[in-house]
Amino acid sequence: MLRREQDGWAALMATMERVPPDRRSEAGVVPGWSVKDLVWHCGRWADWVREPLGRIEDGSYQRDREYPGEQMNDDWAEESKGLSWDEVMSGAETMRRDAVAALQALPVVDDDAVREFNTETFEHYAEHAAEIARFAEAPA
Repeated sequence: MLRREQDGWAALMATMERVPPDRRSEAGVVPGWSVKDLVWHCGRWADWVREPLGRIEDGSYQRDREYPGEQMNDDWAEESKGLSWDEVMSGAETMRRDAVAALQALPVVDDDAVREFNTETFEHYAEHAAEIARFAEAPA
């Protein structure tokens, strides 16, 4: 899992590098979102996964809990628009490293931890890398 997270992040970064720096803040990768917004979004979701992993560790995890909604995505997209490219990159890197550390802190990595971590890290990175690749290939 840790290798897949690392490889997934590297693939997301390589795909992002295909977009010229002057287009990385341009909306349109997905409606209303830029490459910068999606990189921040991936970092924030990686950071968010620390919450369920912490609940797994302390025994309070509920598989059928209410999942955060679109409002959180919208808030994070708005947040990213006020950040510089360097702040987004630095913050996203820190958040994904913190997610990895939270997984490594678990005494036992059970099926719930695997599902939560995979969904919010490398599976999520791959989803958005594909969108960024389409944007990179589209005429400016």
